[in-house]
This record gives sequence, structure tokens and C-alpha cells, in this order.
Amino acid sequence: MKSALSDSLKKVFDADRQLRRAQHEFFSSGADEARLDAMEGAIDEALALKDTDESHARLSRLGSLLGEVGGARAVKLLLRLLDHDEPEVRVPAGESLEDLAYSRYAEVAREIERAIDAGKLVNALTEVPYILAEIGEPGGVKLCLRLLKHPSAEVVASAVEALAALGDASVIKDLEPLRNDRRRVAADDDPEAGEIMLGDLALEAVEHLRSLEG
Repeated sequence: MKSALSDSLKKVFDADRQLRRAQHEFFSSGADEARLDAMEGAIDEALALKDTDESHARLSRLGSLLGEVGGARAVKLLLRLLDHDEPEVRVPAGESLEDLAYSRYAEVAREIERAIDAGKLVNALTEVPYILAEIGEPGGVKLCLRLLKHPSAEVVASAVEALAALGDASVIKDLEPLRNDRRRVAADDDPEAGEIMLGDLALEAVEHLRSLEG
């Protein structure tokens, strides 16, 4: 039994080594634009697969790889992955987007603004405020304020929570109009936690920000 397990573990190590070599080969030659062409094509192919497990695995890997390239086009593709229904796909895309934002915030912010203007990518725009709050750039407040006007209650809820986390009390006046918003949103990531009215969430954010003023 021990020998069989050792053999299986060796296969894991071999596969990991092959993956590292393949990634090194992918990034060591050619231009980033050609790499992005290949990855965008791979995203399209993965989304068309009937095998959802394989599709999600490929998209997850692509989310990680895109973070190694950077640039406006990579950010755009990451936002596309962040819009996926499956957390397995969104998580690596979000991590890559966050890493890029730490080093190239203006570039990421411009693509987020374009996504807001387009009015699509609702799943992505629900995730974006949490990324902005984690980064803590002052410009994140401006983007979250724009998201307060989004028609999706979930996007608005995420923006409210992010604004509370960012701690800029000047946004209280922007949150106040939401106090009577009766739309219901998930209380948190736990599906068993129930729902909360958007107005109550806004009120909690206002109270938190006022406590920071004192």
C-alpha cells in the first residue's frame, strides 16, 4: 500500500513539474499580445465545453495565468471570468485582479469604469467592491459610489459594504438615500444566513462611518 501511495505521489510531483515547465514555456517567448490572443481563444473554447468540470478547471487556470500578463486587455478578460456563475472560476480571477490592482491600480480602475458604463457583468460588479475595499485606494470610493446607482440590488449591497470598509465618512450623504430601500439581498456568503433589506444594510454602514468620525 505504501509503495502504491508513493507512486501516486510521485505522479503528482511529476505533473506539477510538467505544469511549471509548460507555464515557463508559455511566458518565456513571444509577445504578450499573442499570449492574450491565445488565452482569449481558450476562454471561448472553455465556455463552450459540455464537460463543466473541465470547463471550470480551464477557466480557473486562465484566471491565474492572466494575472501574470497584466495590461488593460488582461484586466478586461479577468472581469469576464469574474462574471462567471461558479466561485471556482471567480476566485482565481479575483485574486489576479487584486494583485494587478496593487501594482497597476489606474489600469484596473479604467477597465472597471468601462464595465460600469457598459452596464453588464453583474456578477463581476458584485465582486469588484470587495476587491476595491481590500486594496484601499482612495479612488475605490469613487467607483463604489458609481455602483450605488446600479440597478442590481446585489451590486449596490456590495458597494455599500465596501464603502463602510473603506471608512470615508464623506460618503454618508450618498448612503442616506438608501435607508428606505426595501429590496432584499443575501445577508452574507452563507446561504442559510437569510436576507437583509438593502436599507438596513445602508443604515448599518452609515452608523459605522459616523462612529469613525467621533
